[in-house]
Amino acid sequence: MKLLRSLYTLLFGDDPLEQKKVLLLGLSFFVAIGSYTLAKELKDSVFMQIVGYEYVPAAKFWSIFVLIPLVFLYSRMVDLLKRHQVLMLVSLIYTFGGLICAYYFGHPTIGLGNTDQGADRWFGWIFYFFVEGYSPFLVSVIWAFVNSVMKPDSVKSSYVTLTAMKLLGGMVTALGAWYFLTYQCVGACMISDVASYQVLMVVAALLLSLIPLFCFILVRVVPKNHLHGYEKAYQYEKRQQKIHDQVGQKTSFWDVLSGMGSGIYVLVRYPYVFGIFLLSFFWEVVNVSFNYVRLGVGKDIAAGSVAKLGAYLFGQIFFVQFAGFVVVVVGARTLVSHLGVRKSLMVIPLVTGGIILAYLWLDGFLSIGVAYIVMRAVNYGIAGPLRESLYIPTTKATKFKAKTWIDGFGAKLAKASGSGYNIFTAFVLNNGYVSAFTLHSIFFGGVIGVWTLIASLMGAVYERTVKEGGVIGASE
Repeated sequence: MKLLRSLYTLLFGDDPLEQKKVLLLGLSFFVAIGSYTLAKELKDSVFMQIVGYEYVPAAKFWSIFVLIPLVFLYSRMVDLLKRHQVLMLVSLIYTFGGLICAYYFGHPTIGLGNTDQGADRWFGWIFYFFVEGYSPFLVSVIWAFVNSVMKPDSVKSSYVTLTAMKLLGGMVTALGAWYFLTYQCVGACMISDVASYQVLMVVAALLLSLIPLFCFILVRVVPKNHLHGYEKAYQYEKRQQKIHDQVGQKTSFWDVLSGMGSGIYVLVRYPYVFGIFLLSFFWEVVNVSFNYVRLGVGKDIAAGSVAKLGAYLFGQIFFVQFAGFVVVVVGARTLVSHLGVRKSLMVIPLVTGGIILAYLWLDGFLSIGVAYIVMRAVNYGIAGPLRESLYIPTTKATKFKAKTWIDGFGAKLAKASGSGYNIFTAFVLNNGYVSAFTLHSIFFGGVIGVWTLIASLMGAVYERTVKEGGVIGASE
């Protein structure tokens, strides 16, 4: 019992209020990433079954333009609602949206029952874009809320715990889906392939319905003064709100429009915020380049079976989450504590570059699987939490609005760039202009070099800003 109590204190801190805060935020991450893991892998397999594998790069490209008007609407929501209310509303929207999608999976002509693939199968596109919104409008909102209520010193403690719970959520649902679909493939489950996908999507939707409950409990059991996070940023926002209330002007159409666009203004106005965008951009370019090859392997293995394709994807993502969890538990806390934020940020592109180099030297099916798992594990376990912690010394507009532009438009732009590189690579290699090793070495070498430089500069600015008590994104 004493050992369990010591472990609980290690994970959640020794302050009772801090324990409650981290636990409730961790549970929110657990169900959100559990849901996202299910939906994300269903997204690719459903799209390939309904529309076709060859349209995946196009879907990534068009998702950029679909998400832009939604980001503006989301920015308006941030202006009207409190931080926890934004998270609650987005969670409920995705809960009901997921249930509707699950219903249409079983539709005989619109859904998976129709085996005729084609670009005119509009439900495949809608479902793809719906799940693409998970990252900027759900996962990002949770991180934005966390960054607004956590202090800078939490990077070395609470963020590790939150990341571990996040990965546990992904592991549990990925493992469950993997086993479920594997049994489906061998005929142990007495339901159809389509029904199995419906079950998984319903579970993904219902998990999200728990987030509003956790938020409601959080704001009730944790005093408001313990939900300030970075105090300098909180005081700045408080002063801005006081000035707005004293002026007492009615909100004009121009005010609404400028508020909706303030996120992208902050993104291009402040080099620090644009630097966060670049860190995310470089990672996504590398990730998409590898993921496309992975999907092609899964398509060949599945040989037209929805259940086999899903089992392959969920099995691999389970090992990604498991490896990420090991990275968090074994090394993340030690890495940040000993190296600091700046050097830890630099380690990530260097490790990624080493993985890519190993893949290029050991080209083959096994190396693709191992490279993908290790690379994603490093991102989930270390890179992702560190990128998120960079938002701590920023304003609300940066945490919620600019972050959504980065995770929405920026990430999709990076994915489109990665897909463009895949198309370019196929053209160059098919015409024999240069060897694959030479082409990949030049491209990825350049990406890793610039990525490392940006990581060093970002880490230095973050450490200096926190030390001096500054607020990035505040009006001069």
